[in-house]
Amino acid sequence: MTIQAIDTYYSGHYFRSRLEARWACVFNELGISWEYEPQGYRVGEEGRPYLPDFHLPELGWWIEVKGARERLDMSLLADAVHPTKGLGSDAGSTNILILGPIPDAEAGCPLHFSVSRAALCGQLHRCTDDCDFPPVLYGLHRLMSASDLEHLGADLTQIRASDLEAWTRWGAIPIPVGRPQRAVPKGDLTKAVVHPAIDAGPRLEAAYTFGRTARFEHGQAA
Repeated sequence: MTIQAIDTYYSGHYFRSRLEARWACVFNELGISWEYEPQGYRVGEEGRPYLPDFHLPELGWWIEVKGARERLDMSLLADAVHPTKGLGSDAGSTNILILGPIPDAEAGCPLHFSVSRAALCGQLHRCTDDCDFPPVLYGLHRLMSASDLEHLGADLTQIRASDLEAWTRWGAIPIPVGRPQRAVPKGDLTKAVVHPAIDAGPRLEAAYTFGRTARFEHGQAA
């Protein structure tokens, strides 16, 4: 059974689904700047149309929100991170975080699947299927809130002042967990892997809880 998406107004935007609005709530609670559907692109060798759900401009990341795995087109995401015919990035790589139903962060730290590719290939020559340069990589990332650093045991005196200032301004950043792989992971990539042995931190827990429970009857989450 396919669940019909519900258009939802929040934070000055009409979202195509309530799930997208819920993730906007999470971003706002974490202090992450975001743009919703900033523009469409033609990606990959065939120039397939792709409209990213979110762009995180200060972090340089893209976000794909899907409520179920059958709505997720992994080949399109691989085209989107193409080094010369993808979304592009000034950071030297293109990174897409896949977000699905918001998990319960109180049960453990949510780990979200990601798709990425370095731009080095495109700087040297046209990329082909037998390219020997960096391939598409699939990994897991967690969001880490700057306000949770001390709670999670980070020694702030060992962090460069400029780095700490930037992290605080960004609100939270994606942190890789484990080693990325070339093969598309099996299973439902829209579902976060909740890791009970990793402390999510109180700010992150609160943001996920707010996103999961937000109500939009009056156009603003409450």
